Amino acid sequence: MYHETYTLTDGSAPLYSPEYGFGFVDLSKAEGKTDSKRALRAGGWNLRRSFPYSFSSSVRADASGVYVTFPRQMAVFKADVPEFGTYRVRVDMTASQAVNNMSLFAGRRNLIGRGICVPEGESFSRTFFMRVTPYIPALTSVPDTEAAIYISVTGQNAGLSRVTIERADAPVLYIAGDSTVTDQNAPAPYYPYGCTNGWAQDLAQYFPSAAVCNFAHSGLTTNCFRDDGHWDILWQYICPGDTCFIQFGHNDQKRRNLAAFGGYINNLRWYVKKIRERNAFPVICSPISRIPETDADTGKPYSLLTLHALAAKQAAEELQVPFIDLHALTFARWCSLGDSVHDYFVDGTHTNEYGGCLIAGIVASEIRRQNIRPAAELLSPQPQVLPPFTPDMDTKQFPKEPAGPGMFDIDIPYVDIDGCPQYEGIVRAFRGGLLDPCVMHLHPDAVMPRAQLLMVLFKALRICGARPYKGYFPDLGRYEWDSSYVQACLNEDLIDPATVKDGFFRPDDPLTCEEFASFAERGMASMQLRAGISLSAAFAQALADGVLPAGAKRAAAICRGDVYAGLARVMELLGTAKKALPRDAEIHPVG
Repeated sequence: MYHETYTLTDGSAPLYSPEYGFGFVDLSKAEGKTDSKRALRAGGWNLRRSFPYSFSSSVRADASGVYVTFPRQMAVFKADVPEFGTYRVRVDMTASQAVNNMSLFAGRRNLIGRGICVPEGESFSRTFFMRVTPYIPALTSVPDTEAAIYISVTGQNAGLSRVTIERADAPVLYIAGDSTVTDQNAPAPYYPYGCTNGWAQDLAQYFPSAAVCNFAHSGLTTNCFRDDGHWDILWQYICPGDTCFIQFGHNDQKRRNLAAFGGYINNLRWYVKKIRERNAFPVICSPISRIPETDADTGKPYSLLTLHALAAKQAAEELQVPFIDLHALTFARWCSLGDSVHDYFVDGTHTNEYGGCLIAGIVASEIRRQNIRPAAELLSPQPQVLPPFTPDMDTKQFPKEPAGPGMFDIDIPYVDIDGCPQYEGIVRAFRGGLLDPCVMHLHPDAVMPRAQLLMVLFKALRICGARPYKGYFPDLGRYEWDSSYVQACLNEDLIDPATVKDGFFRPDDPLTCEEFASFAERGMASMQLRAGISLSAAFAQALADGVLPAGAKRAAAICRGDVYAGLARVMELLGTAKKALPRDAEIHPVG
């Protein structure tokens, strides 16, 4: 049985090397083409470009252990393990100087403990479990197969004296979800207010006798999680008696084929069925609420995720699965915070460290309140009285990073576009920010639903949607994701009446070549302050402009590849490719 103890009390801070298989990570030398990949080799951290870092000045070593030299710096210890599996980890630290507000993380910044204080000369110990598996980093389809354990500490005089790692059996809590749940990487030095955080990163602190294994990823839908390979790894490693928390919805609502009571609920049913086939326990969570918006007509707060939350609840009820209504619970909490709700977010959707920690506490409380088994049996025996952690405890100012490579400067991530005739146009569309870099399949040959075009079109035009939606079309709901784009189309006269049938917008109908031409040419005409253009004239103009491929047929459905290539041409004609994306274009943080 594997068992290894690393004693760090000889007055040195050994750097990690593959030869010895353990040591501290030099953050300036983490390798990888993207921040996500580099963070995997640094315990979930990315060194700030603005920070004058050297390893020798970031830590100090004495006969008691290895410690950070200032409170926001972190020491990251790495130890190779012989194989994938579950490990018991014990961390010991003797305070050579008084330790205040220490945070202890493991793996990809999974929080083990926060607000740890140790008087000078006294000791601290914490034991926890980790599940080591392959992991597909963001912005790539290639699994990372490193078998290693990372431990990070930060805080005043935070440090490590001894690390013990041994192979051990323990239940595992698996996570399937999106960017609001995933293990987000963060800049170093550490400023909690400015760090994006998925709530499952903070779950391990409540489960001392279980491991938390988070496969959630930015940008994923209930389809993408399965199609892009994340489900395959979870399916390979989940065991009888384990638990799997499922939380999707933020990205599903942007896909017409994943409507709440259509593809989305069907996929939830599929995941529940498969998890039960492993004799494991599914738990469905409704998607967390974004920062509530206020309806200008009614004056009431609203959420765009209500339908997906209702669908998650229905799936749980019909399948008799434990259900945590995170949407309702977080929506109520955000409303109660008033304007200070923004202190818990980095944007309108994604929480910072304070928000993620708050939500993890809600999840743990619900597990205990509902007695969701077996997870409830794995919680700390008594509800933990954790140190306060609110935005008023630390600065809201953090270093602004100089501009560096963006997420649209990476290698094209899609695995299904090699050899397709629209390849060059797709590359230009990607570089212009039209496409999602977090998913691995673009489906260039699939048809595009009419309403789904609008989100990408508005990115190409660099214009925003408009709310409230006035309900002009009876087949589009007031709070649907696409309704803001339809309202803006109405405001800007981008919808040719000839494409509206019996007063219905037909949001889910396949987009035809002439309809695409009409939206694109009317959009360009609107920006150039010219009058709307007829359907037939738009089709002819789109052919002449190169927005449509040669030989396009007016009534034929247009494929996604041709749409993306056509919108790349729109950006070229308008000169918008180098302009900032519209403020309502959600860009996924990638962890």
